[in-house]
Amino acid sequence: MFAQVKLGITLNNYKGVMMFNASENRKNLKPAVAFGLVTSLFVASSSVLAVERATLQLATIASPDNLWYEAAQRFANGVSERTEGNVRIEIAHSGTTGSVRESVEALQIGANDIVQTVIASLEPYDDIAAIESYPYLFRDADHFLEVFSSPLGDELYQEISNKTGFTLIGAGYRGAREMASKRPVESVGDLDGLRIRVPEIRIFRKTWETLGASPVPMGSAEVYTGLQQGIIDAVENPLEAHLRSRYHEAADYVIMTGHVHSAYTFLFDNSRFDSFSPELQEILREEGRSAMEWGSQESLRLVAEHEEELESLGVTIIRPNLDEFREKIKPMADEFPHLAPWVERISTDS
Repeated sequence: MFAQVKLGITLNNYKGVMMFNASENRKNLKPAVAFGLVTSLFVASSSVLAVERATLQLATIASPDNLWYEAAQRFANGVSERTEGNVRIEIAHSGTTGSVRESVEALQIGANDIVQTVIASLEPYDDIAAIESYPYLFRDADHFLEVFSSPLGDELYQEISNKTGFTLIGAGYRGAREMASKRPVESVGDLDGLRIRVPEIRIFRKTWETLGASPVPMGSAEVYTGLQQGIIDAVENPLEAHLRSRYHEAADYVIMTGHVHSAYTFLFDNSRFDSFSPELQEILREEGRSAMEWGSQESLRLVAEHEEELESLGVTIIRPNLDEFREKIKPMADEFPHLAPWVERISTDS
């Protein structure tokens, strides 16, 4: 690499360089030619890694013992290595920068540079972001990964970026969202009156209202106490979040509803991302995608282990007939008509 070459040519040894051949026709070679050669080599070397110095703060609710924290750390490590330490990503973990909503808002004022969160966190900025959390949109994990690694996924991300003002990098498969409940749910009818915590995102609220439950918007930090104190009866999240947040200590049942296949991504404010050099933008995109791909594979590997661990902790796992859920959710399409074209394209993508 040019940046690592030591030429060892100085102004004091130009004569030595120029007189390497004593023949008469070389004597007239002008030192300026040699100086131009040396200058061009140094210019080439300085442009190879023309990446600005920057320290970026990445906010996440994941704690250091969670695989998504490790995915964030892999992102940080990859960027540091690719930029030879010029760009450092510091991770503010465990929700230390506030709720997800607050952390995303902080992107716009520069208090955060990156937020690791679900795509649907951008729904307050435009309803298009709700598509990721549209119930029963993805058939399974393979369908999810296929969509987000295809031109269709790229097109969706660009549409979300254009309408929300945020750049999205990578799609990490968190697993299907399942319900932790203080009471058993054997069929969709058992949801009547069930107070279920949902994120502060409209599509989650509408999903559970349509299914017959009573959704309670609540920040993630309040969920454990809410379950313990009976403020809520249930909560839904991927199984890794069940374990991380210790829902099993307050809820005896896990209902395998599989209503959403959830995607983590790295968010940047568009104007902030556009301020980076093209070289740095490319590195951030490549390393962000790589980190999320690693997280997806780890998540898939751990799903079966999560179920076994929950059962070992005394949780009863219930698998209801999901056809009932899919049928009852159909009227929700009327609430999100603008998503219909995307729902059609994604659900029929093979």
